[in-house]
Amino acid sequence: MKFPAFCLFLLACLLLLPTTALGAEASKPIKLYMNEKQLEVQGVQPRIVNDNTIVPVRIIVEQIGAQVSWDEATSKVTIVKDKINIQLVINNVTALVNGKKETLEVGPKIENGSTMLPLRFIGEVLGIEFKWDGPTSSVHMFKVIESDSKPVSGPVDVVVPDEGTGKPETKPPGTKPSTGTSTGNGTGNGTGTNTPDPSVHVITSIALSETDFSVIAKDGVLSPKVLTLSNPSRLVFDFPNTILDDSLKKLLIKNSGELPSKQPLVSKVRFSNFNDNPATVRIILDLNGPTEYQMITSKLPNQWKATIGERKLTVILDAGHGDNDPGALSITGKHEKEFTLATAKKVEALLAKDKRLHVLMTRSDDTFIPLDDRVSFANDISADLFLSIHGNSAKATVSGTETYYNRPESLDFANVIHKYAVPATGFADRKVRQADFRVITKTSMPAVLLEVGYLSNKNDESAMYKEPFQDKLAASLVAAIKEYLDLK
Repeated sequence: MKFPAFCLFLLACLLLLPTTALGAEASKPIKLYMNEKQLEVQGVQPRIVNDNTIVPVRIIVEQIGAQVSWDEATSKVTIVKDKINIQLVINNVTALVNGKKETLEVGPKIENGSTMLPLRFIGEVLGIEFKWDGPTSSVHMFKVIESDSKPVSGPVDVVVPDEGTGKPETKPPGTKPSTGTSTGNGTGNGTGTNTPDPSVHVITSIALSETDFSVIAKDGVLSPKVLTLSNPSRLVFDFPNTILDDSLKKLLIKNSGELPSKQPLVSKVRFSNFNDNPATVRIILDLNGPTEYQMITSKLPNQWKATIGERKLTVILDAGHGDNDPGALSITGKHEKEFTLATAKKVEALLAKDKRLHVLMTRSDDTFIPLDDRVSFANDISADLFLSIHGNSAKATVSGTETYYNRPESLDFANVIHKYAVPATGFADRKVRQADFRVITKTSMPAVLLEVGYLSNKNDESAMYKEPFQDKLAASLVAAIKEYLDLK
Protein backbone atom coordinates (compact mmCIF):
# COMPACT_ATOMS: atom_id res chain seq x y z
CA MET A 1 0.00 0.00 0.00
CA LYS A 2 1.25 3.50 -0.77
CA PHE A 3 2.54 5.57 2.12
CA PRO A 4 -0.09 8.33 2.01
CA ALA A 5 -2.90 5.75 2.16
CA PHE A 6 -1.27 4.09 5.16
CA CYS A 7 -1.02 7.43 6.95
CA LEU A 8 -4.71 8.12 6.34
CA PHE A 9 -5.66 4.69 7.64
CA LEU A 10 -3.55 4.99 10.79
CA LEU A 11 -4.94 8.46 11.43
CA ALA A 12 -8.43 7.02 11.14
CA CYS A 13 -7.53 4.24 13.57
CA LEU A 14 -6.32 6.73 16.13
CA LEU A 15 -8.77 9.59 15.88
CA LEU A 16 -12.25 8.44 14.81
CA LEU A 17 -14.87 8.88 17.52
CA PRO A 18 -17.48 6.26 18.35
CA THR A 19 -21.13 6.94 17.63
CA THR A 20 -22.79 4.65 20.17
CA ALA A 21 -22.01 2.39 23.07
CA LEU A 22 -21.60 -1.22 22.05
CA GLY A 23 -24.19 -3.23 23.96
CA ALA A 24 -24.44 -4.03 27.64
CA GLU A 25 -20.73 -4.86 27.92
CA ALA A 26 -19.87 -1.23 27.20
CA SER A 27 -22.40 0.25 29.64
CA LYS A 28 -19.71 1.00 32.23
CA PRO A 29 -16.54 2.70 30.92
CA ILE A 30 -13.24 0.89 31.43
CA LYS A 31 -10.48 3.10 32.80
CA LEU A 32 -6.84 2.51 31.89
CA TYR A 33 -3.83 3.37 34.05
CA MET A 34 -0.13 3.24 33.20
CA ASN A 35 2.13 3.23 36.26
CA GLU A 36 -0.90 4.52 38.21
CA LYS A 37 -1.45 7.50 35.90
CA GLN A 38 -4.89 7.46 34.30
CA LEU A 39 -4.83 7.53 30.50
CA GLU A 40 -7.12 9.74 28.51
CA VAL A 41 -8.62 7.54 25.80
CA GLN A 42 -10.09 9.49 22.93
CA GLY A 43 -12.24 7.99 20.23
CA VAL A 44 -13.46 4.40 20.51
CA GLN A 45 -13.31 3.29 24.14
CA PRO A 46 -11.86 0.05 25.54
CA ARG A 47 -14.41 -2.68 26.08
CA ILE A 48 -14.77 -6.34 27.07
CA VAL A 49 -15.14 -9.07 24.44
CA ASN A 50 -15.28 -12.69 25.63
CA ASP A 51 -13.68 -11.75 28.96
CA ASN A 52 -10.84 -9.89 27.20
CA THR A 53 -10.17 -6.17 27.17
CA ILE A 54 -9.70 -4.76 23.67
CA VAL A 55 -8.22 -1.27 23.23
CA PRO A 56 -7.59 1.15 20.35
CA VAL A 57 -4.27 0.75 18.53
CA ARG A 58 -3.29 4.17 19.86
CA ILE A 59 -2.79 2.68 23.35
CA ILE A 60 -0.27 0.18 21.98
CA VAL A 61 1.61 2.89 20.09
CA GLU A 62 1.70 5.60 22.75
CA GLN A 63 1.78 3.71 26.05
CA ILE A 64 3.63 0.47 25.31
CA GLY A 65 6.00 2.16 22.88
CA ALA A 66 5.56 -0.27 20.00
CA GLN A 67 5.53 0.45 16.29
CA VAL A 68 2.33 -0.52 14.51
CA SER A 69 1.87 -0.93 10.75
CA TRP A 70 -1.10 -1.94 8.62
CA ASP A 71 -1.37 -4.03 5.45
CA GLU A 72 -4.71 -3.20 3.89
CA ALA A 73 -4.54 -6.03 1.33
CA THR A 74 -4.36 -8.73 3.99
CA SER A 75 -6.05 -6.85 6.89
CA LYS A 76 -2.88 -7.51 8.89
CA VAL A 77 -1.62 -5.49 11.85
CA THR A 78 2.12 -5.78 12.61
CA ILE A 79 3.41 -4.71 16.02
CA VAL A 80 7.17 -4.38 16.54
CA LYS A 81 8.97 -3.62 19.80
CA ASP A 82 12.66 -4.33 20.28
CA LYS A 83 13.19 -7.88 18.93
CA ILE A 84 9.54 -8.88 19.22
CA ASN A 85 7.33 -8.99 16.13
CA ILE A 86 3.60 -9.67 16.45
CA GLN A 87 1.33 -10.14 13.44
CA LEU A 88 -2.45 -10.19 13.82
CA VAL A 89 -5.21 -10.37 11.22
CA ILE A 90 -8.53 -8.62 11.75
CA ASN A 91 -11.21 -11.02 13.11
CA ASN A 92 -8.68 -13.89 13.22
CA VAL A 93 -7.73 -15.63 16.47
CA THR A 94 -4.38 -16.90 15.12
CA ALA A 95 -1.37 -14.61 15.60
CA LEU A 96 2.32 -14.93 14.79
CA VAL A 97 4.88 -14.01 17.46
CA ASN A 98 8.38 -13.96 15.95
CA GLY A 99 7.11 -16.43 13.39
CA LYS A 100 5.46 -18.80 15.90
CA LYS A 101 1.71 -19.38 15.82
CA GLU A 102 -0.28 -18.36 18.92
CA THR A 103 -4.01 -18.70 19.51
CA LEU A 104 -5.89 -15.69 20.87
CA GLU A 105 -9.04 -15.77 22.95
CA VAL A 106 -10.31 -12.85 20.89
CA GLY A 107 -8.97 -11.49 17.61
CA PRO A 108 -8.42 -7.83 16.66
CA LYS A 109 -11.42 -5.91 15.37
CA ILE A 110 -12.25 -2.72 13.52
CA GLU A 111 -14.95 -0.72 15.27
CA ASN A 112 -16.16 2.65 14.06
CA GLY A 113 -13.02 2.98 11.96
CA SER A 114 -10.64 2.23 14.84
CA THR A 115 -8.47 -0.88 15.09
CA MET A 116 -9.07 -2.61 18.44
CA LEU A 117 -6.38 -4.96 19.76
CA PRO A 118 -6.46 -7.56 22.59
CA LEU A 119 -4.57 -5.82 25.39
CA ARG A 120 -3.85 -8.86 27.54
CA PHE A 121 -2.24 -10.92 24.76
CA ILE A 122 -0.02 -8.09 23.54
CA GLY A 123 0.93 -7.22 27.10
CA GLU A 124 2.00 -10.80 27.87
CA VAL A 125 4.24 -10.86 24.81
CA LEU A 126 5.75 -7.38 25.26
CA GLY A 127 6.32 -7.65 29.00
CA ILE A 128 3.65 -5.32 30.41
CA GLU A 129 2.24 -6.14 33.84
CA PHE A 130 -1.51 -5.96 34.46
CA LYS A 131 -3.94 -5.79 37.32
CA TRP A 132 -7.73 -5.70 36.98
CA ASP A 133 -9.73 -3.80 39.59
CA GLY A 134 -13.31 -5.06 39.35
CA PRO A 135 -15.07 -2.49 41.57
CA THR A 136 -13.71 0.42 39.52
CA SER A 137 -13.67 -1.38 36.14
CA SER A 138 -10.06 -0.37 35.59
CA VAL A 139 -6.97 -1.98 34.09
CA HIS A 140 -3.68 -1.04 35.76
CA MET A 141 -0.61 -1.47 33.55
CA PHE A 142 3.01 -1.35 34.67
CA LYS A 143 6.02 -1.09 32.40
CA VAL A 144 8.81 -3.52 33.20
CA ILE A 145 12.09 -1.96 34.33
CA GLU A 146 15.15 -3.75 32.96
CA SER A 147 17.88 -4.57 35.47
CA ASP A 148 20.73 -6.96 34.65
CA SER A 149 18.62 -8.24 31.75
CA LYS A 150 15.88 -9.46 34.10
CA PRO A 151 12.55 -7.66 34.49
CA VAL A 152 11.46 -6.44 37.90
CA SER A 153 8.10 -5.13 38.99
CA GLY A 154 7.14 -1.48 38.73
CA PRO A 155 5.83 0.48 41.74
CA VAL A 156 6.96 -1.10 45.01
CA ASP A 157 3.54 -0.78 46.60
CA VAL A 158 1.85 -2.88 43.90
CA VAL A 159 1.90 -6.67 44.14
CA VAL A 160 1.94 -8.41 40.75
CA PRO A 161 2.15 -12.23 40.75
CA ASP A 162 4.45 -12.61 37.74
CA GLU A 163 6.70 -10.31 35.72
CA GLY A 164 5.12 -9.67 32.36
CA THR A 165 2.47 -12.40 32.59
CA GLY A 166 -0.18 -11.06 34.98
CA LYS A 167 -3.64 -11.26 33.44
CA PRO A 168 -6.29 -8.71 34.30
CA GLU A 169 -9.37 -10.41 35.65
CA THR A 170 -11.46 -9.21 32.74
CA LYS A 171 -14.95 -9.88 34.00
CA PRO A 172 -17.42 -7.82 31.97
CA PRO A 173 -18.49 -4.58 33.63
CA GLY A 174 -21.68 -5.07 35.55
CA THR A 175 -20.95 -8.71 36.45
CA LYS A 176 -22.15 -9.34 39.99
CA PRO A 177 -19.81 -10.86 42.59
CA SER A 178 -20.31 -14.45 43.67
CA THR A 179 -23.04 -15.03 46.22
CA GLY A 180 -23.11 -17.49 49.07
CA THR A 181 -20.79 -18.13 51.99
CA SER A 182 -17.09 -17.33 51.90
CA THR A 183 -14.77 -20.11 50.76
CA GLY A 184 -11.81 -18.82 52.70
CA ASN A 185 -9.92 -18.07 49.45
CA GLY A 186 -11.00 -14.49 48.90
CA THR A 187 -14.40 -15.23 47.32
CA GLY A 188 -17.92 -15.05 48.78
CA ASN A 189 -20.44 -12.52 49.97
CA GLY A 190 -18.47 -11.17 52.92
CA THR A 191 -20.76 -12.60 55.59
CA GLY A 192 -17.79 -13.66 57.71
CA THR A 193 -18.49 -17.40 57.58
CA ASN A 194 -15.65 -19.63 56.39
CA THR A 195 -17.28 -22.70 54.85
CA PRO A 196 -14.85 -24.48 52.48
CA ASP A 197 -15.89 -24.61 48.85
CA PRO A 198 -15.82 -28.30 47.78
CA SER A 199 -15.08 -27.32 44.18
CA VAL A 200 -11.80 -25.66 45.21
CA HIS A 201 -8.89 -28.08 45.67
CA VAL A 202 -5.99 -27.45 48.02
CA ILE A 203 -2.51 -27.92 46.57
CA THR A 204 -0.23 -29.50 49.16
CA SER A 205 2.97 -30.19 47.21
CA ILE A 206 4.98 -28.65 44.36
CA ALA A 207 8.11 -30.55 43.39
CA LEU A 208 10.64 -30.48 40.55
CA SER A 209 13.26 -33.21 40.28
CA GLU A 210 15.95 -33.59 37.63
CA THR A 211 13.36 -35.09 35.29
CA ASP A 212 9.82 -34.72 36.71
CA PHE A 213 7.52 -31.87 37.67
CA SER A 214 4.78 -32.82 40.13
CA VAL A 215 1.83 -31.02 41.74
CA ILE A 216 -0.36 -32.77 44.34
CA ALA A 217 -3.70 -31.72 45.82
CA LYS A 218 -5.59 -33.08 48.84
CA ASP A 219 -8.28 -34.28 46.47
CA GLY A 220 -9.71 -33.69 43.02
CA VAL A 221 -8.25 -33.83 39.53
CA LEU A 222 -5.71 -31.20 38.51
CA SER A 223 -5.76 -29.92 34.94
CA PRO A 224 -3.64 -26.80 34.33
CA LYS A 225 -3.70 -24.31 31.51
CA VAL A 226 -0.16 -23.92 30.17
CA LEU A 227 1.53 -20.90 28.60
CA THR A 228 4.97 -20.82 27.01
CA LEU A 229 6.46 -17.33 27.27
CA SER A 230 9.72 -15.76 26.14
CA ASN A 231 11.91 -12.77 27.03
CA PRO A 232 12.62 -14.26 29.55
CA SER A 233 11.73 -17.89 28.82
CA ARG A 234 9.11 -19.38 31.14
CA LEU A 235 6.63 -22.21 31.40
CA VAL A 236 3.50 -21.00 33.19
CA PHE A 237 1.00 -23.47 34.69
CA ASP A 238 -2.35 -22.09 35.89
CA PHE A 239 -4.33 -24.60 37.99
CA PRO A 240 -8.00 -23.49 38.04
CA ASN A 241 -10.15 -23.96 41.16
CA THR A 242 -7.14 -24.40 43.45
CA ILE A 243 -5.53 -22.68 46.42
CA LEU A 244 -2.27 -23.27 48.29
CA ASP A 245 -2.28 -25.10 51.59
CA ASP A 246 -0.90 -23.49 54.76
CA SER A 247 2.58 -25.00 54.40
CA LEU A 248 3.02 -23.39 50.97
CA LYS A 249 1.36 -20.13 52.03
CA LYS A 250 4.08 -19.73 54.68
CA LEU A 251 6.65 -19.52 51.87
CA LEU A 252 4.90 -16.58 50.22
CA ILE A 253 6.40 -13.09 50.34
CA LYS A 254 4.03 -10.53 48.84
CA ASN A 255 2.06 -13.44 47.35
CA SER A 256 5.10 -14.93 45.62
CA GLY A 257 6.88 -18.08 46.74
CA GLU A 258 10.05 -19.66 45.39
CA LEU A 259 11.49 -23.17 45.37
CA PRO A 260 14.98 -24.29 44.28
CA SER A 261 15.36 -26.37 41.12
CA LYS A 262 17.35 -29.56 40.60
CA GLN A 263 16.50 -29.51 36.89
CA PRO A 264 19.39 -27.95 34.90
CA LEU A 265 16.99 -26.43 32.37
CA VAL A 266 15.04 -24.62 35.12
CA SER A 267 16.64 -21.88 37.21
CA LYS A 268 13.85 -21.73 39.81
CA VAL A 269 10.22 -22.50 40.54
CA ARG A 270 7.82 -19.71 41.55
CA PHE A 271 4.23 -20.01 42.75
CA SER A 272 1.38 -17.87 44.00
CA ASN A 273 -2.33 -17.72 44.74
CA PHE A 274 -2.69 -15.94 41.40
CA ASN A 275 -6.43 -15.29 41.36
CA ASP A 276 -9.28 -15.30 43.85
CA ASN A 277 -12.22 -15.55 41.48
CA PRO A 278 -11.91 -18.15 40.15
CA ALA A 279 -9.38 -19.45 42.65
CA THR A 280 -6.20 -20.15 40.70
CA VAL A 281 -2.70 -21.23 41.68
CA ARG A 282 0.00 -20.19 39.23
CA ILE A 283 3.31 -22.04 39.06
CA ILE A 284 6.14 -20.67 36.91
CA LEU A 285 9.28 -22.46 35.79
CA ASP A 286 11.99 -19.94 34.90
CA LEU A 287 13.95 -21.56 32.09
CA ASN A 288 17.64 -21.57 31.20
CA GLY A 289 17.11 -22.71 27.62
CA PRO A 290 14.67 -24.32 25.14
CA THR A 291 12.51 -26.61 27.25
CA GLU A 292 9.44 -28.75 26.72
CA TYR A 293 7.12 -30.66 29.01
CA GLN A 294 5.26 -33.93 28.45
CA MET A 295 2.35 -34.96 30.67
CA ILE A 296 2.67 -38.43 32.17
CA THR A 297 0.10 -40.61 33.93
CA SER A 298 0.34 -40.62 37.70
CA LYS A 299 -0.64 -43.49 39.98
CA LEU A 300 -2.25 -40.93 42.28
CA PRO A 301 -5.62 -39.52 41.13
CA ASN A 302 -4.91 -36.16 42.78
CA GLN A 303 -1.45 -35.68 41.25
CA TRP A 304 -0.55 -33.86 38.04
CA LYS A 305 2.79 -34.92 36.64
CA ALA A 306 4.99 -34.09 33.65
CA THR A 307 8.51 -34.73 32.45
CA ILE A 308 10.72 -31.72 31.77
CA GLY A 309 13.34 -31.97 29.05
CA GLU A 310 15.29 -30.04 26.49
CA ARG A 311 13.39 -29.00 23.41
CA LYS A 312 15.21 -29.51 20.17
CA LEU A 313 15.11 -26.57 17.81
CA THR A 314 14.19 -27.45 14.23
CA VAL A 315 16.20 -25.95 11.38
CA ILE A 316 15.13 -26.43 7.75
CA LEU A 317 17.83 -26.26 5.07
CA ASP A 318 16.58 -25.65 1.56
CA ALA A 319 18.97 -26.46 -1.28
CA GLY A 320 17.66 -24.37 -4.15
CA HIS A 321 16.34 -25.95 -7.36
CA GLY A 322 16.83 -29.66 -8.24
CA ASP A 323 16.23 -32.26 -10.97
CA ASN A 324 14.43 -30.66 -13.94
CA ASP A 325 14.88 -27.20 -12.36
CA PRO A 326 18.68 -26.81 -12.55
CA GLY A 327 18.75 -23.13 -11.61
CA ALA A 328 21.37 -20.78 -13.06
CA LEU A 329 24.00 -22.06 -15.48
CA SER A 330 27.52 -21.13 -14.40
CA ILE A 331 30.09 -19.51 -16.65
CA THR A 332 31.74 -22.92 -17.15
CA GLY A 333 28.52 -24.85 -17.68
CA LYS A 334 27.85 -26.10 -14.15
CA HIS A 335 24.38 -26.02 -12.60
CA GLU A 336 23.30 -24.01 -9.57
CA LYS A 337 21.45 -27.05 -8.15
CA GLU A 338 24.79 -28.89 -7.74
CA PHE A 339 26.35 -26.09 -5.68
CA THR A 340 23.31 -25.57 -3.47
CA LEU A 341 22.92 -29.26 -2.60
CA ALA A 342 26.62 -29.79 -1.88
CA THR A 343 26.72 -26.74 0.42
CA ALA A 344 23.43 -27.55 2.20
CA LYS A 345 24.66 -31.08 2.96
CA LYS A 346 27.82 -29.68 4.56
CA VAL A 347 25.75 -27.33 6.72
CA GLU A 348 23.48 -30.23 7.68
CA ALA A 349 26.43 -32.45 8.70
CA LEU A 350 27.85 -29.74 10.97
CA LEU A 351 24.52 -28.80 12.57
CA ALA A 352 23.66 -32.47 13.19
CA LYS A 353 26.57 -32.66 15.64
CA ASP A 354 24.64 -30.42 18.04
CA LYS A 355 22.14 -32.60 19.89
CA ARG A 356 20.04 -29.54 20.68
CA LEU A 357 19.08 -29.25 17.02
CA HIS A 358 16.81 -31.19 14.71
CA VAL A 359 18.02 -30.58 11.15
CA LEU A 360 15.88 -31.34 8.09
CA MET A 361 16.42 -30.71 4.38
CA THR A 362 13.73 -29.96 1.81
CA ARG A 363 15.71 -32.15 -0.58
CA SER A 364 18.75 -34.35 0.05
CA ASP A 365 19.30 -35.53 -3.54
CA ASP A 366 18.69 -34.33 -7.10
CA THR A 367 14.93 -34.06 -6.65
CA PHE A 368 12.60 -31.28 -7.70
CA ILE A 369 10.41 -30.04 -4.84
CA PRO A 370 7.78 -27.41 -5.74
CA LEU A 371 8.15 -24.16 -3.81
CA ASP A 372 4.78 -24.50 -2.06
CA ASP A 373 5.74 -28.00 -0.90
CA ARG A 374 8.95 -26.64 0.62
CA VAL A 375 6.91 -24.03 2.45
CA SER A 376 4.32 -26.57 3.67
CA PHE A 377 7.07 -28.92 4.84
CA ALA A 378 8.49 -26.23 7.11
CA ASN A 379 5.15 -24.83 8.29
CA ASP A 380 3.56 -28.20 9.04
CA ILE A 381 6.28 -29.15 11.52
CA SER A 382 6.46 -25.64 13.05
CA ALA A 383 10.17 -25.31 12.33
CA ASP A 384 12.16 -22.66 14.17
CA LEU A 385 14.30 -21.47 11.23
CA PHE A 386 14.38 -21.76 7.45
CA LEU A 387 17.50 -21.15 5.34
CA SER A 388 17.46 -21.39 1.54
CA ILE A 389 20.82 -21.54 -0.27
CA HIS A 390 21.25 -20.28 -3.83
CA GLY A 391 23.71 -19.02 -6.41
CA ASN A 392 23.02 -15.91 -8.47
CA SER A 393 23.47 -14.92 -12.11
CA ALA A 394 23.71 -11.59 -13.94
CA LYS A 395 26.28 -9.74 -16.05
CA ALA A 396 29.78 -11.20 -15.91
CA THR A 397 31.04 -8.12 -14.08
CA VAL A 398 28.63 -8.48 -11.15
CA SER A 399 30.00 -10.20 -8.04
CA GLY A 400 29.05 -10.51 -4.40
CA THR A 401 26.91 -12.00 -1.62
CA GLU A 402 23.31 -10.98 -0.97
CA THR A 403 20.96 -12.06 1.83
CA TYR A 404 17.21 -11.79 1.37
CA TYR A 405 14.32 -11.66 3.81
CA ASN A 406 10.64 -10.79 3.39
CA ARG A 407 8.80 -10.55 6.70
CA PRO A 408 9.97 -8.18 9.49
CA GLU A 409 10.50 -11.05 11.94
CA SER A 410 13.11 -12.50 9.55
CA LEU A 411 15.31 -9.39 9.45
CA ASP A 412 17.41 -10.23 12.52
CA PHE A 413 18.10 -13.71 11.16
CA ALA A 414 19.07 -12.22 7.78
CA ASN A 415 21.47 -9.79 9.43
CA VAL A 416 23.21 -12.57 11.35
CA ILE A 417 23.49 -14.83 8.29
CA HIS A 418 24.92 -11.96 6.24
CA LYS A 419 27.39 -10.98 8.96
CA TYR A 420 28.95 -14.45 8.82
CA ALA A 421 28.51 -15.26 5.11
CA VAL A 422 30.27 -12.22 3.62
CA PRO A 423 33.65 -12.77 5.35
CA ALA A 424 33.44 -16.49 4.58
CA THR A 425 32.92 -15.98 0.85
CA GLY A 426 35.34 -13.10 0.52
CA PHE A 427 33.04 -11.66 -2.14
CA ALA A 428 31.70 -8.12 -2.36
CA ASP A 429 29.08 -7.19 0.23
CA ARG A 430 25.83 -6.65 -1.68
CA LYS A 431 23.88 -6.10 1.55
CA VAL A 432 20.75 -7.51 3.16
CA ARG A 433 17.74 -6.99 0.91
CA GLN A 434 13.99 -7.48 1.05
CA ALA A 435 12.26 -9.56 -1.65
CA ASP A 436 9.15 -11.66 -2.16
CA PHE A 437 10.71 -15.05 -2.91
CA ARG A 438 8.00 -17.58 -2.11
CA VAL A 439 9.98 -19.71 0.36
CA ILE A 440 10.70 -16.71 2.58
CA THR A 441 7.30 -15.07 2.13
CA LYS A 442 4.96 -17.96 2.90
CA THR A 443 6.93 -19.69 5.66
CA SER A 444 5.71 -18.93 9.18
CA MET A 445 9.11 -18.92 10.93
CA PRO A 446 12.12 -16.59 10.46
CA ALA A 447 13.25 -17.40 6.91
CA VAL A 448 16.20 -16.23 4.81
CA LEU A 449 17.37 -16.84 1.24
CA LEU A 450 21.14 -16.53 0.74
CA GLU A 451 22.55 -15.76 -2.70
CA VAL A 452 26.13 -16.87 -2.01
CA GLY A 453 27.75 -15.48 -5.15
CA TYR A 454 27.35 -15.00 -8.89
CA LEU A 455 27.82 -18.10 -11.03
CA SER A 456 28.07 -15.74 -14.02
CA ASN A 457 31.23 -14.19 -12.57
CA LYS A 458 34.40 -16.17 -13.18
CA ASN A 459 35.97 -15.39 -9.79
CA ASP A 460 32.83 -16.14 -7.77
CA GLU A 461 32.08 -19.31 -9.74
CA SER A 462 35.61 -20.64 -9.58
CA ALA A 463 35.52 -20.48 -5.75
CA MET A 464 31.96 -21.71 -5.22
CA TYR A 465 32.48 -25.20 -6.64
CA LYS A 466 35.62 -25.87 -4.57
CA GLU A 467 35.29 -27.96 -1.41
CA PRO A 468 37.42 -25.72 0.85
CA PHE A 469 35.17 -22.76 -0.02
CA GLN A 470 32.02 -24.77 0.67
CA ASP A 471 33.48 -26.06 3.95
CA LYS A 472 34.30 -22.52 5.11
CA LEU A 473 30.90 -21.21 4.05
CA ALA A 474 29.09 -24.09 5.76
CA ALA A 475 30.98 -23.46 9.02
CA SER A 476 30.07 -19.78 8.88
CA LEU A 477 26.38 -20.53 8.34
CA VAL A 478 26.39 -22.95 11.26
CA ALA A 479 27.96 -20.27 13.47
CA ALA A 480 25.30 -17.78 12.33
CA ILE A 481 22.42 -20.17 13.05
CA LYS A 482 23.78 -20.97 16.51
CA GLU A 483 24.28 -17.29 17.31
CA TYR A 484 20.73 -16.46 16.24
CA LEU A 485 19.32 -19.35 18.31
CA ASP A 486 21.54 -18.36 21.24
CA LEU A 487 23.18 -21.79 21.36
CA LYS A 488 26.53 -21.34 23.05
